[in-house]
Amino acid sequence: MARVPARLKRLLVPLYNRGYWSARRAALYLDAVAHGRFERCTVCGRYATILFYRKIIPRRLEQLWGLSPCLAEALARKESSACGWCGAKLRVRRLGQALVETFPFGKATSVAEWVRQPEARALRIAEINRIEGLHEALRPLPGLTSSDFAPGALPGSTIQGVRSEDLMRLTYPDAAFDVVLTSETLEHVPDLETALREIRRVLIPGGWHLFTVPLLPHVPRTFPRAVLGQDGAVNHLYPPIHHPSGDTGYLVFTELGADLPDLLARAGFTTHMRFGPVTEHDLGQVFATQKTLAAHDTPTTQR
Repeated sequence: MARVPARLKRLLVPLYNRGYWSARRAALYLDAVAHGRFERCTVCGRYATILFYRKIIPRRLEQLWGLSPCLAEALARKESSACGWCGAKLRVRRLGQALVETFPFGKATSVAEWVRQPEARALRIAEINRIEGLHEALRPLPGLTSSDFAPGALPGSTIQGVRSEDLMRLTYPDAAFDVVLTSETLEHVPDLETALREIRRVLIPGGWHLFTVPLLPHVPRTFPRAVLGQDGAVNHLYPPIHHPSGDTGYLVFTELGADLPDLLARAGFTTHMRFGPVTEHDLGQVFATQKTLAAHDTPTTQR
């Protein structure tokens, strides 16, 4: 077989990739229409086709995590079911809805409407690890502070125009925010208790941490999958799992279980689980946790 000249290959590969992704996206739209998946997006506010992609969960992750076919499909719904307009997936759309309903300003029913409310614009929000789909909708807020964790970077430093923050060593001052947002992040932090303590520290008394995490219905108790040694080496207590592929991506340090609300209570939060209990058919819950007042806290009026 004749070899494709390098110059021609450089031209053909991008065209092939664009064609492939366009064809796949078209197939997702057709599937959404065939199954009647339409709803109003709680992030962008538009009536949209909801794009479900079962293969977003790799077979390898299913094997390592021991997912049944039912759980794998539920996880795929959580990690896809994306708005055809803004791309916000199910867990992001639910996180946006939880934010709007926790702070019901005006008659806003979507994040896009909510960010235009004066009360929302007065909030101080920390988005720790930018949340694709939601970040774009929150960008108009003057009180938004966003960051992405960059391994090896000095906490609080700026890498290619993006602030880097480590959840175990946040550089923000005490009581700096009304709201902290995280999504699929806490499981990747080496020390969960330290991360929760830091989140509580930077919240005002009565402030809110809204977040999503991977939680399976058959895991009764939270346990460490890996720990960091004093020398910084990772000690695996169970077969390692990475997100998103299983073998590559971000290492899972903590397997979260049904006792998570108890852990949050001990960390100083009152927890409200949104969108029902975790089941084999629905893994897309949102945790709305409020910083409880300790003896040394000074009550702050919610704005």
